[in-house]
Amino acid sequence: MDRRSFVKKSAVASAATMLTLNAAHAQAVENQSLIKPKALKKGDTIGLITPASAVTRQAFEKAVENLEAMGFVVKYTDNMSVRKGFLAGTDQQRLDDLHKMFADPDVDGIVCARGGYGSGRLLPKINYDLIKANPKVLVGYSDITALLYGIHQKTGLVCFHGPVGASEYSEFTDKAFEQVLMKGKAPKLERPKEWEENEDPAFQYLPIVEGTAEGALVGGNLSLMCSLMGTPYDIDFKGKIVFIEEIGESPYRVDRMLTQLLNSGKLSEAKGVAMGVFRGCETKLDDPDFALSTSLENVLKDRFGHMNIPVLYGLPIGHIDDNATLPFGVQAELDVEKGSLRLLENGVE
Repeated sequence: MDRRSFVKKSAVASAATMLTLNAAHAQAVENQSLIKPKALKKGDTIGLITPASAVTRQAFEKAVENLEAMGFVVKYTDNMSVRKGFLAGTDQQRLDDLHKMFADPDVDGIVCARGGYGSGRLLPKINYDLIKANPKVLVGYSDITALLYGIHQKTGLVCFHGPVGASEYSEFTDKAFEQVLMKGKAPKLERPKEWEENEDPAFQYLPIVEGTAEGALVGGNLSLMCSLMGTPYDIDFKGKIVFIEEIGESPYRVDRMLTQLLNSGKLSEAKGVAMGVFRGCETKLDDPDFALSTSLENVLKDRFGHMNIPVLYGLPIGHIDDNATLPFGVQAELDVEKGSLRLLENGVE
């Protein structure tokens, strides 16, 4: 055999081997048992961490106040006051806090104080075996999507897309948090009635493709979902209900990110798409491209209107006061006609 033929056959064999390994890995992840953490109760200790951006003193105090008002004891480390550039300390400090809270037997659940940026930097160094051996409630959204993705993908743990510590805890948010994480209920998520009077187009109800669908629930912040594509921490959408939220991105940026998901083929394998509120995603009047722009509604209809799966925009998910708590990996039903996303099983034990 000449050198050229040998190299060609070796390359083909290597590619085939990689495809086989990737398929085996995907299958192993798909077959991984779902781990549900223990339900929280009043009096439990919540570990407060900052795996992404630093918190101000005011935001920290607000996070503690929010959690104590719900009946929890709050625990945190000295790293809470550390800053390093735009991050809440070094990667190692933020990683240490994450590991410490999962390993600490006195900590019953973990809430991220805020999002921002930086969670994705921790993913390669996380001790997933430690987390799998000490399953606990982990709650956050926005940049915390990276942690939810990585930990759920690598361990099977049901993580929770919900309010961070410094969020505005409205009556809706409090109730959703309590139902899902403390009472172990599987509620139906619907738009608050007060939203009917909200004139902000971001809060509109927009049924894009009619229908109903059932599947495991996964998703998060659109920017983070796109940033995780092609990494070992990405989540397969096949047969799943995918929820998406975003904030502060102009319509063309939203279009670009949705196009990336569509071009990857991931969304075509989903059972349905449930979008939250994309607050601040309309083109601003002072934007130099305002005259050449279009509305968020037009972008969503253009990108999703051709799909043959149910697609709904306008659920209480995301950077808003009325922010639902959604468990990663549990079965859910999306009903576009009713405008609802109903959990079919609880997320805690």
